[in-house]
Amino acid sequence: MKNRYYLSHLFLLLLAGTLSSCLGFGNHKFGSDYSYSGAFHKYKTFNFITHASENDSATLQNYEVIKKYIRERLEMQGYEYSEQKPDLLVSYYIYYNDLNMKGYEQEEFDIWLVNNEEPTAEHEAYRPIKVYMTQGTLLVTLLDHKKQNAVWQGYTSGVMADPSSESTAYLNRAVRTIFDQYRVFRKGYLRDHSNSN
Repeated sequence: MKNRYYLSHLFLLLLAGTLSSCLGFGNHKFGSDYSYSGAFHKYKTFNFITHASENDSATLQNYEVIKKYIRERLEMQGYEYSEQKPDLLVSYYIYYNDLNMKGYEQEEFDIWLVNNEEPTAEHEAYRPIKVYMTQGTLLVTLLDHKKQNAVWQGYTSGVMADPSSESTAYLNRAVRTIFDQYRVFRKGYLRDHSNSN
């Protein structure tokens, strides 16, 4: 019953399905990978990892915009921003040049999540794949604060061709594309929300 509850509500936020391995739309690629040890049904709070300062004011502005969009999205999914021992730490970085990165071929995250409410052993098979990203890439990583390890990462290319661009439309789209693949609500959020209506 609990699994059906999560399954039926994971798609409330967005109906577009994605695969964990890298996909493409137009000239853009996006994808996500997850750790089998992630306690995704238990996370409630988040904060950000502070990035090294940049001399380029345009780059700093872009990072602040990305941080704002990520925070809004996580709060939409019921997570609470907290400076006191947050469950998740959020790291994000823009790679302006082409990027060769390692991803993993895995079962679709939504399906795996419904079937695994508790973290599973790390010995489950990770099948690495090479992912070639172009036109600038935004990489967002969620880290389990207590365990001090990454539990999920999402990425998308085509963030922007020009780092000095003043438009935030690409950044907004990039964050949405990434978090469309992380359709996980805070533990108890949907139940609490339905009880308040």
